[in-house]
Amino acid sequence: MKVMRSFLNLLSTLLISAAMLTSCSDSGISPDDVVNQKTAIVYFSAQNSLGDYVMRDMREIAAGAPSLKKGETVVVYLDRNTGSEIYIFDRTHADLTPTLTFEKNLDSSDPATIARVLSWTKENYPAQSYGLTLWSHADGWLPPLNTDYQNAASRKWLKSFGIDDGRVFATDRGTSISIEDLASVLRNSGMKFRYVFFDACLMQCLEVDYALRNVADYIIGAPISTTADGAYYTHQLTDGFFADDPADIARTYYADVAARVSSSYSMGIVISAIKTAELDSLAKLTHRLIVENNIDLTTLDPQWAMDYVQYYNIYTARFFFRPDFFDAAEAMEVILPEADAALWREQLEKCVVYKAGTPTFYAEGTSGGIFVSLSSGYSGVSMFVAQQKYTDNASFCPYGDLNEAWLQTEWAKRIGH
Repeated sequence: MKVMRSFLNLLSTLLISAAMLTSCSDSGISPDDVVNQKTAIVYFSAQNSLGDYVMRDMREIAAGAPSLKKGETVVVYLDRNTGSEIYIFDRTHADLTPTLTFEKNLDSSDPATIARVLSWTKENYPAQSYGLTLWSHADGWLPPLNTDYQNAASRKWLKSFGIDDGRVFATDRGTSISIEDLASVLRNSGMKFRYVFFDACLMQCLEVDYALRNVADYIIGAPISTTADGAYYTHQLTDGFFADDPADIARTYYADVAARVSSSYSMGIVISAIKTAELDSLAKLTHRLIVENNIDLTTLDPQWAMDYVQYYNIYTARFFFRPDFFDAAEAMEVILPEADAALWREQLEKCVVYKAGTPTFYAEGTSGGIFVSLSSGYSGVSMFVAQQKYTDNASFCPYGDLNEAWLQTEWAKRIGH
């Protein structure tokens, strides 16, 4: 029996080595080097109103490339109105010349496009682990209302993550991808993601984090609406993407905002890093506490007064009745009894391994932009709370009843609402 087991172990080792040799030989990376290889993927979905900003970020990447170490590679997928391309940056390649130009302009919101980019990266730049940056418009957990990837401009300005306007560039009427479909395509890639960094608005919410808990070790993002400038990529290459601690991506972002590296950084930031390994424990605890306290999160209880809870986004018709995004810890302090809320916050803090925020930050209000003060008790991650107004205004909201839409999220299903 031991002989047979030894034989099987040897056979398995030989097969794995052969597979690595085949995949690495085409990329020019030897099998021995794969364990030392780090590949950061930056996915620019810029065929929308952000298209004028993306080349600024591309130049920032090029400026940071000479500082990269041996074995560090940045693979950039760039989709804009002029076409879809892949660029490669490392310590010896820092020019803005595409490595690959696709035969047609791809829909960057299409799961098939994301899968294609990931497959190409895995084949040509194999690594022990990968990091993924997703750059575009976004609306947190909200479901996309346009997934017609063959007719990108068919619906209104609505999104979960990403907008691809197709032939009507910069109208923000294009397609987007649901968080569930995003999780599926990342999981099916067979790639080990050390982090997913959303350089996009409103993506640091429990609903998004929980959906992605099995595809990445850390989720980096902001619970607020961020500026079009986004991260300062020169510093992300040197201090963020390849750091041993993925939370350094958030630390670097915050440091750049605090230092006003960009003029738009005067709008402030709230950003955090979530350790996904702790999210199942948070979900189990949430379920237990709401059961023990006989709480139904779908009951629109008027005693859940959210007037003094930290908010990151305001419910307004101006932005298609997008819901309030409340700070998760402060919201649960309203919903749960004091002792249970403290227990819940303690587990949440195991998930939030880093958070930072400026004293004030920009939010979209009912009549325009406003600056909101950041409370001392903020957690750096948002969550949805059911409210009567969402049902009352369902006929006006493109998503229908937001209370019902939320029930379709994995987070809602797991905690038992």
